[in-house]
Amino acid sequence: MKQITISVPDGQFAFFMQLVKALNFVQIEDQETLENSLTPPQRETWENVKAGFEEYKLTEAGKRPTRPIEALLDELNG
Repeated sequence: MKQITISVPDGQFAFFMQLVKALNFVQIEDQETLENSLTPPQRETWENVKAGFEEYKLTEAGKRPTRPIEALLDELNG
């Protein structure tokens, strides 16, 4: 069996899932099932990635403070 990943607009997701579920030859993996199948190191990495995306979303929405790149570089140069 082949596996694919499809991106669907939020507004069309319910319709798309109805359509796909009507196809008897398609298997749909549950996101929670996929996350539960991760090893502990994979789960830790996945949680870090998800947290990073959440921080990014908050920053883009103006709900998380930012700092100038110069401040970061000064901190790294010690």
